[in-house]
Amino acid sequence: MRSAIIEEIYNLMKENGNVYFLTGDLGYDVLEKIEAEFPNRFYNMGVAEQNMIGVASGLALSGKKVFVFSITPFVTMRCYEQIRNDVCFHDLDITILGIGSGLSYGILSSTHFSLEDIAILRPLPNMTIFSPVDEIEARLGMRYFKNHHHPLYIRIGKKKEEIIYKQPYDFQYGKGVIIRPGKDVVIFATGPIIGEALSAADLLKEKNIEAEIINLHTIKPLDNDLIISESQGKKLIITLEEHGIIGGLGSAVSEVIGEYLPGNRVMRFGVEDKPINIVGSQTFLRKQFCLDSIGIMDTILKELKTY
Repeated sequence: MRSAIIEEIYNLMKENGNVYFLTGDLGYDVLEKIEAEFPNRFYNMGVAEQNMIGVASGLALSGKKVFVFSITPFVTMRCYEQIRNDVCFHDLDITILGIGSGLSYGILSSTHFSLEDIAILRPLPNMTIFSPVDEIEARLGMRYFKNHHHPLYIRIGKKKEEIIYKQPYDFQYGKGVIIRPGKDVVIFATGPIIGEALSAADLLKEKNIEAEIINLHTIKPLDNDLIISESQGKKLIITLEEHGIIGGLGSAVSEVIGEYLPGNRVMRFGVEDKPINIVGSQTFLRKQFCLDSIGIMDTILKELKTY
């Protein structure tokens, strides 16, 4: 996914001399082509993310379209004040590329986990949050957003994510996608972890439970209409994300359900609200937090027994 997004930016920089790229001393093996061909529009800002956002803001205020690139916790939390005051309050044409969403950097411990980014960016005015599921959707989104001239955060995995879409589809800004229909439960999910949702749906089908899987690739703005229409008549409404249980997709969907379908419970899958003191691969960590297909299936089955 990361390489696909960088390739789309490279193509945009070829056709538009007004596009600039800033990196926080990251991106080796993926940014060399941009650096070599556009040396006057590529800046390695070093490990100084607050300054990077400040420089990006200055460029954007002078009419440039700017991309900034770093590991998610560093490019969101470390420079949150600059994103809030400089980028969002002034509605600037800056795209924040957060690499290593969720538990992607699992072996580097909690300092590199990306479990609060949606929660802190979602309340900011003018901010759009795009969380693609795979390389194909990432490319479709990038082609749409090249004409988007407002603050944008793209939540990117690391590399070699599972391909969910076999071919391009009609990507629509702010509109979710029904990946698999189902009449019993509905799972609203975002990002690469949708692969686990699809596997869980296969396991649930063996138990005669049909799970509908919906990809909410745009977390802000959220597709309220789809959430409302597809939640009605379901035994259970579920959210799934590789993010903290508080403030992310689950909270966003719960707000919609609470306002328009009061009385319906939302079951949220995410990382529990406590410090994480274990490390390991993304696959290992998903299993620890019941975010793998088996954990998802088992938890849903237990909950359905109470109905």
